[in-house]
Amino acid sequence: MSIKLISSAALLLVGTGLCLSAFAQDLRPEAFAGRNVTQDEAALLESQLVESPEDLSTRARLVGYYHGRQFLNDAARAKHVAHVLWLIRSAPEANLLASPEVLILKALAAEGYEKGKDAWSSHLENHPNDLRILQHAAHFFRLDDRKLAIQILHHAQSLDREDPDWAKQLGQLYHLDSMLGGGAWDPEAAKRALAQFELAYELSDELRRGYLLTDLGTSAFHAGNIEKAGAYAEEMLEENLEDWNHGNRIHFGNLILGRIALLEGDIEEAKSRLIAAGETPGSPQLNSFGPDMALASELLKRGEAEIVLEYLSLCLDFWESGYGELEDWIARIETGGTPNFRDNLRF
Repeated sequence: MSIKLISSAALLLVGTGLCLSAFAQDLRPEAFAGRNVTQDEAALLESQLVESPEDLSTRARLVGYYHGRQFLNDAARAKHVAHVLWLIRSAPEANLLASPEVLILKALAAEGYEKGKDAWSSHLENHPNDLRILQHAAHFFRLDDRKLAIQILHHAQSLDREDPDWAKQLGQLYHLDSMLGGGAWDPEAAKRALAQFELAYELSDELRRGYLLTDLGTSAFHAGNIEKAGAYAEEMLEENLEDWNHGNRIHFGNLILGRIALLEGDIEEAKSRLIAAGETPGSPQLNSFGPDMALASELLKRGEAEIVLEYLSLCLDFWESGYGELEDWIARIETGGTPNFRDNLRF
């Protein structure tokens, strides 16, 4: 994708008169740094931006500053929306527009979301085959208009069939479609997710294939292809490199095999796999969002409270930010209750 993307983005810049630096700069570190900006520093950055509105580094830092604060007060939310809208309208090729910091949530800022939608619609109409525009527009729509995001990504995929990222992004959106809530899944959407993840796997190099295994295994399981799910899970646990994904592979590889064991009526194997999943060293994702509780929930329904308590005790070692929630779950189970695992029923 890189050569085509550069060429199409360059044409966009020429056609719109936008500054080349918007395409060349990596603004993501600036947005990340914005999280630590003080209120006084933010006020100074705002004054600087009045003098130099095209200073993308300053604007990106302010986007990062207001991103976390938009949930706290209306003023911060309005500032966040204003800066993101400026980027969409004036620098749609800026790589920050593929980051979480620039999402305008319809539930929080409906008017801002509609303005962003109008701006992206205009860019898509004027530059329907620009890969960077397609990527950023799909990112904007992924939460509040997933159908449109999927449509945009399919178009990008048709233009650039050799890049695995389009298939990976489509797989992720179809995976979201397959989640019905409360541990229920749509197998047809899961099949679509699996097809895209398998295409991404086929197009990827060896390293990136390893990063796709969790998605492949979980989507195969929910698509009802148990044989494939088991094969992908076994591959997760083999030749597991010591990198950021190491703990994810241990966790989900064992959980998939544990759920398959339950389907086959092998409770002891399922219990063993649950403990093996809990022995993960953690990962950036597990440390932030916590363990998956689907297998534990199924075992709890079968009266296996003791093994679930052991699993939760293991999870205390890596989910420090969720210590209170884990302690609450443990207390409820010890007193004969059933916790509501809610957001941790991701698989």
